[in-house]
Amino acid sequence: MRLSSSQLSSHLTRGLAPIYIVAGEEPLLIQESLDAIRAKARKDGYSERETLDVDKSFNWQRVVDSCASMSLFATRRIVEINLPSGAPGVEGSKVLQQLASKPPQDVLLILICGAIEWRSRSGAWYMAFETNGAALYFEPMQAGEFKPWLESRMKLAGVDLEPEALSLLAERTEGNLLAASQDIYKLNLLYPNSRITVDELENAVADSARYEAFDFIALMQQGDAPGAVRSLNRLREEGFEVMEILGALLWSLRTWAKAQAAYAQSGDAGSACQQAGVPRKNQAQLSKALIRTRLPQVYGWLRRCATIDSAAKSTGGKEQAWEELLILTLAASGAASRRVP
Repeated sequence: MRLSSSQLSSHLTRGLAPIYIVAGEEPLLIQESLDAIRAKARKDGYSERETLDVDKSFNWQRVVDSCASMSLFATRRIVEINLPSGAPGVEGSKVLQQLASKPPQDVLLILICGAIEWRSRSGAWYMAFETNGAALYFEPMQAGEFKPWLESRMKLAGVDLEPEALSLLAERTEGNLLAASQDIYKLNLLYPNSRITVDELENAVADSARYEAFDFIALMQQGDAPGAVRSLNRLREEGFEVMEILGALLWSLRTWAKAQAAYAQSGDAGSACQQAGVPRKNQAQLSKALIRTRLPQVYGWLRRCATIDSAAKSTGGKEQAWEELLILTLAASGAASRRVP
């Protein structure tokens, strides 16, 4: 079955599907869907989780073995496959189709992807997940969908804005779900149980941190790891919160991903930047980044943004959020050899 984010909650109250594919181009919705599925699984007794990260050298027999093996500590397990590219290849397609057609007993199989080409979503492996389990695919939210989504999100959070303030917030955050979510979170903390005016919104949601964050991101894209780390530390010392930096970072990474995909096809960094709509003043720095990175890496960093967001909002998670952001900074700057999933 196909599910939207709004349908997931009612679906989970009826019970888990045996297999899920959670994919698309909206990291916030992907991460929140995964969190909801995992929470339901824990409640239903899935007490162990194994994660398999797919790269070019990945042996797909590992997935088969993981699904077939018995655990010494848990009778029900979650097996997650991280496939950032959304392209399993010939061998992977066969394995995924086989497992989806006959889901393993006492195993909840979750396939996590970035963007998947529409042709692949018509392929046998994807259709097998959709037919025998549940598929959540998040296309980039269209302009007409954003404001209703924002209003729904505010209602769930108990945030009430005057009409003019709502329009201003929608204008500032349109197309950036994570930034909108962060702003709603901040407004809920600052103005609980009150109707928020335009002036109050202006005071609460200042753009200064985002502008300074773009300077930090420029150093990261240029491959200047020491400079990026110094810039990040300076933002922290000046009192900025992770949440204030993350919106700009997510927007930049999404643009980076679009340009990286174009570069993979053309091999021309300048043309790829233009195709992705990168401002002229930023094209030189991003061109450097395109040459040294690959699309699965960028998708991994996008997913990590949602993880950082969750940590920043959790009780006692502030320090973890900064640590995760530093790891991402080093990886995206080219200084860290380890892959950030």
